[in-house]
Order: sequence, then C-alpha cells, then structure tokens
Amino acid sequence: MEFSIHICEYNRSNADYETIYRPEGSGDYLFLLFKTPMKVYQGAQFFITQENACLFYTPEHEQHYQAVQKFRNSYVHFWCGENLGEKYGVLQNTVFYPQNTEAIDETIRLLQREYIAKDPYAVEYGETLVRQMMITASRGMRLYQKTAEEPVGLYQEFQELRLAMLSHYEEEWTTEKLCQMANMEKSQFYSYYKQFFSSTPHSDLIEVRLDKAKNLLTNRALSVGQTAEICGFSNLAHFSRYFKRHCGCSPSEWQEKGRRKV
Repeated sequence: MEFSIHICEYNRSNADYETIYRPEGSGDYLFLLFKTPMKVYQGAQFFITQENACLFYTPEHEQHYQAVQKFRNSYVHFWCGENLGEKYGVLQNTVFYPQNTEAIDETIRLLQREYIAKDPYAVEYGETLVRQMMITASRGMRLYQKTAEEPVGLYQEFQELRLAMLSHYEEEWTTEKLCQMANMEKSQFYSYYKQFFSSTPHSDLIEVRLDKAKNLLTNRALSVGQTAEICGFSNLAHFSRYFKRHCGCSPSEWQEKGRRKV
C-alpha cells in the first residue's frame, strides 16, 4: 500500500496572525494539532478554536485557518492509499478535541525525527506512527464523547474494570461480582457495558479465555482438561462446546492439528 510523509513539523511557531489558505486543499492528508487559538473558516463562516484543537483534512478539501495572535502547531502532511480517518473513525474536515493531545503530540515529534533522519525502514516506521497517531486521536475523541455524555470518569472506571477482568481471565467473574465492583444494578451495569464496548462481559471473557486456550493447546505437555482449568473453565463440557462454536473444531482436534504441524 502506497504511503509517504510529505512534511512534518513538531511544535512549529509561525508568524503572528499568519493565514493558511488552500482553496482546493493540499492534495494530501493533513493532520493538525493547534497549540494556540485559531480562526477556522468553513466557507464564509469561521469560529475560534481553543488550544489543543485537532483537524484532519482530506486531500481536496479547502484548508483555511488563521492564528488569532500567536501561531504554534504540530502537523503532518502525508499520503496513504486508504483514508485513515474513515478507517479509524476520526472526524474529517472539522475541529475536534481529543483528550490525549500530549500523546498525539509526542507521536508527531517521533514522526518529525523519522522524516528528517531517514533511518532504515523510515517509511515503514513512519506509516506505523501515523496509524498510531490516528488511533490515538480516535480513542481520545471517543473518550471525550463518552465523558461528555456520562457522569465524569464513568467510562474510565469501566475500562479499568474490564481490563482487570480480562487480565485475570482465569478467575471466576460472576455478574454479582462485576455489579458490586461497579456499584450498580445488573440492568444498569450491562447497559453501560454494552454502550461503551459494544459487547458483554461474558462474550469478552470467553473470547480471551479461548485465545489463551488455543495457544496452550500447542503445548504437548498439557491435556485438554488441564488447558480448560488454566483458562478459567470449571466445566470441561462447557469448554468444549464454546471452543467448537468459536473455533470450528473441538479442543482435541485443534491440539492434533498443532501436533501435525511440528
């Protein structure tokens, strides 16, 4: 897939009140992190951003913005064979405010170094960093949206609870335990969980346990029963049923396939 960085600058200061105006766009993708307030024009209208606003311009879209006074930003112009804004759910051609701009800025700093140094595999690493920047922006934007809609910190609390569950997948995680940790009624807890992660705790837990089981079944020293127990399945029949449903074969068949590959 074609990818290239055309120019990248970290923490760049331009002349006070400077205007950027490209009525037909720049012909490439442009990601901007404004560190000072900016006038951003959309046609004949404009509005003034706060600090740490972001913009992701698509190649042919008009680019028109001006410093309110001081002008300082970090940015990267790049080309990619796919629209990474669409792929990762980043708003396009409109201002947004992710909550993790320090992480975004650090990625742009690394991108500038790669752009200048041109070390071995600079193109590959540059593409990796651009994708990281876009994913970071998407996550920060989603976090902003969630915390704006829900009680402050609730999304973060659910993230931490989910991480604890999936990190200790071998333990018993009952509905009562999860609801108690979240201090919520069952219906309320499941409603938030579904809203935040588009899944259920049970589905997430089963998926992680089965991923671990597939890996362990390549170990000839372990039986299917031992594997099930290590992965948190107390009932071997349940383990076999879940495994076949998700993997298309029984645990013993998976184990045998792995042995034949050796």
